[in-house]
Amino acid sequence: MQETRLDTARIRAARRVIDPIFLDTPMYRCEALEPALGCTVSIKLETANPVRSFKARGTEVVASLLADSGSRAVVCASAGNLGQALAWSGRGRGLDVTVVTLRARGQA
Repeated sequence: MQETRLDTARIRAARRVIDPIFLDTPMYRCEALEPALGCTVSIKLETANPVRSFKARGTEVVASLLADSGSRAVVCASAGNLGQALAWSGRGRGLDVTVVTLRARGQA
């Protein structure tokens, strides 16, 4: 049997702290890829949630852990999706969120 790092208990625990708005994004079957991959393929439409990214599920879990441990603030570096997702998750848990955006050299 193939070994995996997936842990259904951790997945269920995460589901309990993730805002439901990020759990029920629509999925569509992609029949065009199925012959090449030899299995049923479903595509999850992540742009249908408020931050338009899958990253919100991860930030929901991290923000929950931080808030539960007594943290009051969180900082991240992001050019977009991660920062937006962390801002959403932090706001819902009373965390002060700072998002740092770095520019590439030579950009004004």
